[in-house]
Amino acid sequence: MGRLQAGISAIGRLLRDTPGAVRARIRIHGVKGTVKALPEMARFAMNNYIQPVRAGGANQPISTEQALEPYDAWLLVNQWTPGRARDLRRRLKRAEGSLPLISVIMPVYNTPEKWLNRAIESLREQVYEKWELCIADDCSPSPHVREVLERWKEADSRIKVVYRGENGHISRATNSAAELATGRFLAFLDHDDELSPDALGEVALQLAEDEQIDLLYSDDDKINENGRRYAPQFKSEYSPELLLSYMYFCHLLVVRKSLFNQLGGIRPGFEGAQDFDFALRAVERARKVVHLPMVLYHWRAISGSTALDAAEKPESFEAGRRAVEEALQRRGIPARAFQPKWASDARLGLFDCEFPDDGPSVSIIIPTKNRLDLLRRCVESIQKITTYKNYQIVIADNGSDDPQTLEYLGNVDARVLQIPSPDGRFSFAYLNNRAVEQCDTEYVLLLNNDTEVIEPKWLSQMMGYARLDGVGSVGARLLYPDDRVQHAGIVHGLHGGLAGHAFKLMPRNHPGYLNLSLVTRNVAAVTAACLLTPRELYLKMNGLDEQHFNVAYNDVDYGYRLLQAGYRNVYCASAVLRHHEGASRGFRDNPREVAAFRRMYGSFKDPYYNPNLSLRNERFEVVPRRLPRGERKLRRVMYVTHAMTHTGAPLIQYEIALQLRNRYGIEPVVFCPEAGPLVNYYREHGIEPIIGPLFFQNVHTGRATYQQMIEQVAQIFRDAEVDAVYANTMLTFWANVAAERAGLASIWNIHESEGINHYVGTMGAALAREAAASFALPYRVVFGSRATMRLYEKLETRHNFTYQHNSVDTQRIAEWQGSWTREEARKALKVAPGEMMLLIVGTVCARKGQLDLVQAYERLPYVLQKQVRCFLVGDVPNEYSQRVADTIARWPDYMKERFTVVRETGQVGRYYRAADVFVCTSRVECFPRVNLEAMYMGLPLVTTPVFGVPEQVWEDVNGLYYRPGDIGQLTAQLQRIITDIPLRMKLAANSVRVAKVLPADMEVAEAYAKMLHEAYLSKM
Repeated sequence: MGRLQAGISAIGRLLRDTPGAVRARIRIHGVKGTVKALPEMARFAMNNYIQPVRAGGANQPISTEQALEPYDAWLLVNQWTPGRARDLRRRLKRAEGSLPLISVIMPVYNTPEKWLNRAIESLREQVYEKWELCIADDCSPSPHVREVLERWKEADSRIKVVYRGENGHISRATNSAAELATGRFLAFLDHDDELSPDALGEVALQLAEDEQIDLLYSDDDKINENGRRYAPQFKSEYSPELLLSYMYFCHLLVVRKSLFNQLGGIRPGFEGAQDFDFALRAVERARKVVHLPMVLYHWRAISGSTALDAAEKPESFEAGRRAVEEALQRRGIPARAFQPKWASDARLGLFDCEFPDDGPSVSIIIPTKNRLDLLRRCVESIQKITTYKNYQIVIADNGSDDPQTLEYLGNVDARVLQIPSPDGRFSFAYLNNRAVEQCDTEYVLLLNNDTEVIEPKWLSQMMGYARLDGVGSVGARLLYPDDRVQHAGIVHGLHGGLAGHAFKLMPRNHPGYLNLSLVTRNVAAVTAACLLTPRELYLKMNGLDEQHFNVAYNDVDYGYRLLQAGYRNVYCASAVLRHHEGASRGFRDNPREVAAFRRMYGSFKDPYYNPNLSLRNERFEVVPRRLPRGERKLRRVMYVTHAMTHTGAPLIQYEIALQLRNRYGIEPVVFCPEAGPLVNYYREHGIEPIIGPLFFQNVHTGRATYQQMIEQVAQIFRDAEVDAVYANTMLTFWANVAAERAGLASIWNIHESEGINHYVGTMGAALAREAAASFALPYRVVFGSRATMRLYEKLETRHNFTYQHNSVDTQRIAEWQGSWTREEARKALKVAPGEMMLLIVGTVCARKGQLDLVQAYERLPYVLQKQVRCFLVGDVPNEYSQRVADTIARWPDYMKERFTVVRETGQVGRYYRAADVFVCTSRVECFPRVNLEAMYMGLPLVTTPVFGVPEQVWEDVNGLYYRPGDIGQLTAQLQRIITDIPLRMKLAANSVRVAKVLPADMEVAEAYAKMLHEAYLSKM
C-alpha cells in the first residue's frame, strides 16, 4: 500500500509541473475517472513530456503516409495543370510579336510505333503552336515507320518528312532533318522521347527575352515504358569546364539555326557522342549560352537505349573522348583527354584532361605559426610527390617562437618570409596578401599548413585549368584523414544562407549527384586551403579582403568577386590532397565576419547550384520546389494561429503578416479560434481577425465530428477567397487539412520542440494519426530551428521540411531604444545605479523553468544577493507560477525586495533597456524570441542550450550555458558573469554581432514570401 501511495505521490508531482495537455486529461476523464486513469496518465506524461525533453521526442507516432522518393514529391508540386496552361498562354500572348518559329529536329530509325507516336503527340500537345517538326527517316527497314510518318504528315501541316535513300546514322539523319527547317532556332528531339507540354513555350519566351542567346539547354528526366518519370538532371548554369568532363547539356538542346549552319551541322564519325561534339564546337562560337532550370524533356528509358545504360553503345565512349581531345586541340590547350578508370569501371561517358608537368612559375604559399608537425608533413609531401616542375615553396611565418620550428625554418629547402601580424591578432587574409606581394612568380597557390599532397599530378592538373582563358581560380579535391570529402567546391546558401563545401563528409569514391564530386567543373568559389590564381589577377582584385574577412569567408568572397568580374572558378577533381581541417587555428568563426558575409552576399545567386536542389545539406538532394516562371502573383493569405496572446509564436506570425503586407502587398486574413490581446494589435493596422468557435472543444465533447470541423474551416477559407494558408504552431495542424479540402496550398510553421504527442495526445489515437498525416500536406513545414526539425524527421514523407530562423521586428527594437534611455528605464523600475539587473521574459510555466533562477538566486553569496535585482516578466496564474510565488514568499524580506515578478505584458522594452544580463531557463525551446530581443538590445546571456538555442547563442561568445535544472551550474555562471566585468562586456558587445549573423526581419519576410508564392503556384 505504501508503494502505491508513493507511486501516486510521484505521479502527482509529475503532473503538477507538466503543461496543460496533461491536466486536460483530468478534465476529459472527470474527477471520478481520474484515479482509475492515473496509470494511463502517467504513461502519457512520460511519453509526451519527460521523454521528449530528455530524448528528443523519440516516442512520436510515425506518419501513416507512404514516404515518397524526393523526385516523386517534386513531381507532386510540379504537375501540369489547366491553370499552368492558361498562365503560359497569357505570357505567350503578351510576347506574341517577338516569339520565334522553332524547328524541332527528329532523326528516326526503326522506332517502335508506340514511342514514335508518343514523341509526335507530345509535340502536338505543346501550348506553344509556332513550331514545325522536321523528320528524317534514316532508311528504316520496318514498314510501319513510313506509315506512321505519313499519317502524321497528313494530320498536321507543320510536320515535314524526308526519307533518306541510305542509312547514314544519326549525324547525317539529323543534318537531313535540319535541311527542312525554316525556323530561326532548332530544338532536338529523339524519336522515342517526349517534351513537356510547356517546353517550346518556355523556350520561346526565353529566346524572346534575349537576342544574344545562341544556345539553350534545359533540365531533363527519364521516363520508362510505364510513363514513370525519374532520375532528374537538375543542371548548373553554363559551365565550360564541366562541359569538358561530359555532355551535361543533354536535353532539351536548342541552337540558333545560323550557328548550326556555320558549324556544318552534326559531324559524322562521332556517333554516340555526336551531340557532345556539336556542343563543344558550338560553345566556341556562341555569343551566349543559357540554361533554363525547368524539366522540359523526358528521356525514354527502354531496353537498348543509352538512357537506360550508356554501355549499350560502348563506341560512344571513344567518340566522346575524341570530341574532348579535338576541342582541346582547337583551343590550343596542351592536354590529352582520357576516360578515368572510375568512369570506365562504372560504364560512364565521363572524361578528364591530363596536363603536362611543365608550365608557368608558381609560388606555393604556406602560412604557419609553430605546429612543426603539420608544416613538415605538408612541405615534405609537396617535395616528394609533386611532378610539376616550375614551383617554389614560400613559407609565410606568422611569428613562430617554438625552438624546433625555428630550427626547421632555418634549414628548410624553401623561401621563408617573416610576416608578423600588425596588431598581434591572426589574419589569414593579411598574411597571404603580404606573402603574394613579395613573390615574383606568374601564379600563386595559397595552401594551408595542415594539408598533405597525395596525388602526384595535383599541381600539374591545377595549373592546366588555371591557364584556360577566363579562369580566375582553381581549387582541389580535399579529403579528411578518414577519406571522406572535405571540399569539392563551394556552394552558396548552405548553413542557413551562408556558404559551405559541396559533398562534405561523403565517401571519397562516391560520385555524388550527376557525378559532380568526381569531375572537374565550375563552382561559385573554392577554399583557400588550396587555391591557385594568377598573381597579377590576385593583386588586381586586391587579394583577400582584410577589412571584412580576416579569417573566415575571405576565400568565398574572393571567388564571388572573381565571378562578378567575369572570371570562372574551377574545382579540379583530379588534384587530391588530404586536409586536417582546423588543426592549426580551430573552427570558430568571428561573428563580425559572418555578419559581414550575410550583409554583402545575402542576395547572391550561385550560378552553379540548381534551385531545385536542397540547401539542407551538402549532398545535392532534390527538393520539391515549384519555381516561379512569370505566373500570377500571390494576393491574399489566410494566417491561422492557435492563440492571440503576447507569446512567441503568435507574435512572430503577426510580424510576418505585417511585413508581407507592407513589403510585398500580400493582404492578410487572420483566423483564430479564440480572441486575445493581439486582436487589438491587428485592428490597429486595419486587420479584423476572424474569431471562430473552439472547434476542438466541440470535438472532445461530442458536439461535432472532426470531419465537420474541417469542412467548417475549409468553408471559412473559401469564403475569404485567399490564395494560400499559413498555419502557425503544431496546434493548428487541422488548418493544413482544411486547406487541402479547400484546394489551397499551405505552409506550416512549427515552433514547438516537445514532440507531436505532447500536443495531440489528448485527442485520441484517430486524431493523433490525422495530425501525423498532416505533415504530408503543406508545401513546406517550416521549423524555427534545425534542432526542432530533427525532432520531427520521422514524420517527413514528402521532403517538404525546412527551417527558417525567426527574427524580431528591428523597428520595434529601435523604438524601445529610442523610448527609454538606460538610466530612465532603470529609474522607472527602481534599479539603483550600482545594482546588477538580471531579466527573464516569458510566460511563467514549467516549460520555461523560471524556478531555476529563483533557486539560483537563493544560492548566491549574500554580497551578490545584495548587489543583484531580478525581474521575472510574464507571470500568468497557474500551478507553476504559484510554486514560484510560494518559494519567494519563504524568503527573508531583503531577498523578496530584490526579486520582482511582473504579469504578462506586451510592454517589455523598458525591462530590456534596464537589464544588465538576460537569463533563459527554458527546458524546451525552438528558437526563443526573447533571446533574440535580448541580443538586439546588446545584453549578454546565461541560457540553457536546449534545441535551437545554440543556433542563436554562441557559447562563450555572447552567452554562457548551463544544463536545465542544474541549479549549481546556473549559480556558478551567474557569479561568473556578475563578477567578471571584462567577460560581461565581451559577451554584451558580441550579442548584437551574433544577432546580425542571423537572418534579419527583411530576409525572413522574403523567405516566407517566396515559400507562400511557390506554394500558391503548386496548386494553381
